[in-house]
Amino acid sequence: MDMPRIEMLERAALNAAPAPRQAWCGAAVVRAGHGGAGRINSATWLDPADGGDLPARVRRIEGWYERLALRPRFRLTPLAPPALEPLLMARGYARMGETIVMVGALDGLPLPDGPVEMAEAPDEAWFEASAGGAVRSGERMAELRLSPWLLLVPAAWVSVRLVARVASVAQVAVDGTIAVLSGVATSPAMRGRGLARRACLAAFGWARSEGARVAWLAVKADNDAALSLYRRLGFRESYRYAYRVRG
Repeated sequence: MDMPRIEMLERAALNAAPAPRQAWCGAAVVRAGHGGAGRINSATWLDPADGGDLPARVRRIEGWYERLALRPRFRLTPLAPPALEPLLMARGYARMGETIVMVGALDGLPLPDGPVEMAEAPDEAWFEASAGGAVRSGERMAELRLSPWLLLVPAAWVSVRLVARVASVAQVAVDGTIAVLSGVATSPAMRGRGLARRACLAAFGWARSEGARVAWLAVKADNDAALSLYRRLGFRESYRYAYRVRG
């Protein structure tokens, strides 16, 4: 099947990670939370042709973040104006966190190979497994706890138990025909048992039942294990993004 345009994928990804504060500056959506997740705490352009008066607009966005005592951060996708990154470099912004966006069709994926729990909201066991299975700052955990109250699109939280405890978790949100997978984490002691794969397949199955036909997911470029898992499930690289952070 034809994959959605990058703009559609980006809009779905932003809807799946809502921010407590948001404002538009031309075609740039500027978002702020507790200072944790990049998508929630950065400015993202949705039109590469929207490059007029960039210096003044960058200064304006910087002022918004400074009033919140947050470091200004810009998320650079293929939809960013070409002149934006050179401007940020000249203003002393460091490039951080190259991320690979993978996209794949949901039809034809197998069912999970074991029991999985699906919930309309995360419980404390889900949060504990999320914190224990990935490196997450206190600010990021605060954003995860706030997310269920901010989400407008349908979403589900996945838990996989092993020896009576939650060992692997994931989150999925559906925006029309696009599912956005995030929050995949597995306890270090439980890795290598296929639990993340089971959690992801359960999330994708739920998304199909909600009308999704393709899935978007983001993986750090150096996360070889995750990249291998998603490639085996038929996902392929669509584009990449990185951040420019001042200071």
